[in-house]
Amino acid sequence: MDYQRDFDKLQNNFAIIKNSYLDSMAEHLWSYDTRLLEIQLDGLSRLQGVSYLRLVADNKTIYESGKSDPSDDNHKRFEIYHKNTNEILGTLDVELDVKNLRERYFQDAIWIFIRQGAKTLVVVSFLYFIFNHILVVHIQHIADHLKNIDRRNTVDLQLKRPRHKGEDELDVLVDSINQFRSDLLLANEKLERLNQNLEQKVIERTRQLTTKNESLEKAMLQIKRMQATLVAQERLASLGSLTASVAHEIRNPLNFVLNFSELLTDSENIEEIKEISRVVLKHSQRIDQIVRSMQILSGYDSDVLETTDINDIVKRAYQDTVSTRAMGSSYVPPKVTYRLGDSIMAPAYATSLLRALSNIIDNAIHALEKKVLANKVFEPELTLSTAIRGETVEIIIRDNGVGIPEILGEKIFDPFLTTKAAGEGAGLGLTVAFNIAQKHGGTLKYSSEFGQWSEFVLALPLAHERLSS
Repeated sequence: MDYQRDFDKLQNNFAIIKNSYLDSMAEHLWSYDTRLLEIQLDGLSRLQGVSYLRLVADNKTIYESGKSDPSDDNHKRFEIYHKNTNEILGTLDVELDVKNLRERYFQDAIWIFIRQGAKTLVVVSFLYFIFNHILVVHIQHIADHLKNIDRRNTVDLQLKRPRHKGEDELDVLVDSINQFRSDLLLANEKLERLNQNLEQKVIERTRQLTTKNESLEKAMLQIKRMQATLVAQERLASLGSLTASVAHEIRNPLNFVLNFSELLTDSENIEEIKEISRVVLKHSQRIDQIVRSMQILSGYDSDVLETTDINDIVKRAYQDTVSTRAMGSSYVPPKVTYRLGDSIMAPAYATSLLRALSNIIDNAIHALEKKVLANKVFEPELTLSTAIRGETVEIIIRDNGVGIPEILGEKIFDPFLTTKAAGEGAGLGLTVAFNIAQKHGGTLKYSSEFGQWSEFVLALPLAHERLSS
């Protein structure tokens, strides 16, 4: 504030010069009275705070006093006008001694800071001594006591200082700590008793759990024995049912063979002998087919896993099926549509896969035959496709025949389940195909709309562990 006051006084010199000196200077310049002009400028240079003066007229320096050090806040230029003609007679440069004012106040400020710093240091030292002696020592003593407090420390905290008549904050803190220590000792004793009770309960619970585990192990052993008995009984029942079904399926063609064989021994008619021989051959082939299917179902086959052209197997399966049906004067579709992928090679049991595809294709042709007999204008369509889907190759067999009833579901893969008339099939074709698909590590699935179409998809892996090993 002192600096601002003195600075404003210096700045007031500019107003004094403007109001009191410029007009008379203009008169002296107009009359070119240099003596009076110098006297006036000498007086102006002795104004308090004026450090530099320079008068310029007609581009000449008429008067100059002091040393110039111009800045924004200490320098000002006045233009001198003649009051009647407003003609510029010259310019007056004035500089104020602001630098000296700042240096003086800066030195004063340094001494003020030194004095105040010394006072502050003395006060702080005095306060530190008093605060340390009255409070810090006792707080440190309290902190050390709290660090060493444990179950064995039963000594109350006492401060080494005279006891005043009235309690202060330190006394209240000491009493609270002593009370806390007492409560802590009681809590520790209770906790020890609880731990002992808990340990006893854990021991008792462990003993109970051990007894229950022994009981559960005995029960599990009994359940396993019962499960083994039930599995054995189920296997015997399944074996009995399968044996009965096989016996029934073989007995029918076998009866034909036996009866027609007796007729063959008594007949002398060549044509009759040929017809009887054809019937015997047909039913003998059926028996052979049942036996072969049972061998495949039981896993008895000598097929070898090797990399095979899947498209070639699909074509051969269709050709073998058509040839077999043609030999028995059965229905053969007028055409087949192939939609085969390019050069699909995959590991496969060639003979088994050929049999599985022949069974599915034969069922598809049979479905077309039934629809042709029911509808003379029906146009049968049989499509055989192959495609690679990720890590598998899919073989798709689709027909627009009579379809599969929805009620059958996945039962169509059960052995001896057939929708064909008596003597037309043993019901093992799809069962064999399903097992062959699993033998390859693949799947056999179907979708159908009854009366419209059926589609079977046999998926095989492109890589086989047994082949790679």
